[in-house]
Amino acid sequence: MYLAVTGPAVTGITIVAVFENRYLLVCNHFYWKKIRFPYIFLNYLAAFLCFIHPILQAPDQNSGRLELKKNFPCVFQYISISSIFIFPQDTVIIAIPMIFVIFLVIVQATIVILLIYHRFYVDRFKVSENTTQMQKRFMKALFGQFLLFVSILGVPVSIFTFSMFLDDYNQGLNNFCIIILSLNGLVSTTAMIILHQPYREWILACFGKKSRRCSVINVL
Repeated sequence: MYLAVTGPAVTGITIVAVFENRYLLVCNHFYWKKIRFPYIFLNYLAAFLCFIHPILQAPDQNSGRLELKKNFPCVFQYISISSIFIFPQDTVIIAIPMIFVIFLVIVQATIVILLIYHRFYVDRFKVSENTTQMQKRFMKALFGQFLLFVSILGVPVSIFTFSMFLDDYNQGLNNFCIIILSLNGLVSTTAMIILHQPYREWILACFGKKSRRCSVINVL
């Protein structure tokens, strides 16, 4: 159960690490190279630790399952009672770590994207028109990845969080959110191939299709 609730948090931090790597490649900041590994380590540490307290506060599972069976008897017509893990009844204990992870990931990803955009904006008069167009395509791909992350991970986790605060239980909505979360790997990989040309060219090469490349000839 710990891995199940920690998985989305670690996935979010992994996406932040991908964006951070893009920032490092684009900006090549000397001082950032010195602190990036502690920065990434602390992010992963936060993701792995944030749900330890809610898990430790879980009630006795046998009594909790009996209480759940009394309140929601229809649930056990479809699933085994032994397969259910009972979380603490205080929703704040669970919701606060989820809000913390959402805030941590979205804020960091937004800052990295803005830093990359600022670097491109500052250097816009120092590069050629072709480079400017490449930078625009890069920013569009990066922004597309960010929106995809918010849609696939941020929205379902936010729905879970606010459902706890509102004390609202909707099995259909919960199932839909779980399906969306489970598609994260497939959708993210497909988006990477579609949005980024190097990945797309490599995949096409694996299938024996050569991508069209432009040859540049310098005339002296």
